[in-house]
Amino acid sequence: MKLRNPDALDFSYIPRKMFFRERQVSTLQANIITPLRMGITSNLALFGSSGTGKTSTVRFILREEKGFTGIYENALSYSSLRALMTDVLSRVGKIVQKNLGFPEIFRSLDRTLRAKQANLLLIVDEATNLLKFDRAGLYNILRAHELYGCPMSTVIISMEDPSMYMTERERKSLGVFSTVLFDRYTRDELSRIVEDRAALAMSPEDIDPSVIEYICDLAEPFGSARVAIELLQKATYMCLYRNGESISLEDARGARSMISPYVTESKLAELDGDELTVLLAICRSLRDDPSTGISDVISEIGSVCEETGTESIEPGKVYRIIRRLENTGLIEGKIVGKGDRKGVGKMLGVNDIPVSVLEEKVTEILRRKM
Repeated sequence: MKLRNPDALDFSYIPRKMFFRERQVSTLQANIITPLRMGITSNLALFGSSGTGKTSTVRFILREEKGFTGIYENALSYSSLRALMTDVLSRVGKIVQKNLGFPEIFRSLDRTLRAKQANLLLIVDEATNLLKFDRAGLYNILRAHELYGCPMSTVIISMEDPSMYMTERERKSLGVFSTVLFDRYTRDELSRIVEDRAALAMSPEDIDPSVIEYICDLAEPFGSARVAIELLQKATYMCLYRNGESISLEDARGARSMISPYVTESKLAELDGDELTVLLAICRSLRDDPSTGISDVISEIGSVCEETGTESIEPGKVYRIIRRLENTGLIEGKIVGKGDRKGVGKMLGVNDIPVSVLEEKVTEILRRKM
C-alpha cells in the first residue's frame, strides 16, 4: 500500500467538513462570530469528553471564518491566565514587559486591536485547571470588554461543564456565558469519520471495510474520534512496516495494543494447561475473523489437544474457562442475535493484542508447561 495523504491520519488534521458537529458550528457562528464582526463581544464554553471534536471544531471555525483576529492558546502551557494573556499580547505584535497586571495587559491589548481595527476571538483550550484555580484570571478575561473596553470574545474549552466548579455567586460575578455540550460519538458516527479519513489517506483497496468496522468496534466504548483515528493511523503504519498490501485485522489489534497495552507475561503465566489450551484455540479461531463463536472454539480445541498430546476438555469446562478468561480481560465476549428468531449467542474476541502475538506467547508457555 502507499499513503496518499498521511496528514489525514493525524487527529490534529482539520477535515473539509466537521461531521456530526454542524449544530455546534452553527452555535459558534451565531453566538460568537456574527456578533464579533459587528463589534459585539460574547463568551462561550465548550465541554465534553476527550475526542468529541471540541478543539477540531474551533480550529475549523478559525480556518473558515474571516473578519476578526483569532488566537488559539492551550492553557496547559501556562501557570495562570495572566501569563496566557501576556503571550496573547505579544502575539498581536506588542512588545511585552514582564509582570504586567490585567489592567495593563488589557488596556495595551485594546489600543493594539483598535489601531489594527480588529476584534479578537480568544480560544482557551484545556482550561479545566485554570477554571478551578484561577477565578480572578477568569473574571478578567470573561469581562474584558466591560472592565477595560477590550474588543475580545472568548471561547473556553474543558472536559466538564465549567459551571460545576462555580458557586452561584461566582457565576453571577463572571457574567452571562453560554455552554455547548459535545456528546460522545455513536458507533455509526465513528464509522463515517474513519471512512472519510481512510478515503483521504489511502486508496480504497488499501483497507477492507470490515477492518474499518472493527476499528470502530474498538473505539465505540470511548465514543472518541481521537481513539478511532489513532487506531487507524497506527494500523496503517503497522501495515506499511510489514510491507503489507492492505490493512488487516491483525494490524488493528496491534494498534489497540499500542494504545492501551493490557496483556502481560505474568497474566498468561497464571493460567493452567486447560486455560492455555482454550485460549490458544480461541486465537486460532480468530486468525481471519474479528470474532468467533464458542462452537468454533470447541472444534478447534480438539486439534490443539491432539497437537499437544493432552486430554480433551469437555464442553462444560470450556464454558467455565471462557468465563474466567473474560474476567481476566484476556478475551472479550459479546452477546449477539443470531437472526431469524434463532435467539442469541456469545461471540468471543481479542482486541488488546494481535492474535498472532498472543498465539505465539500462549504456545511458548504451553510448551514450557508440558
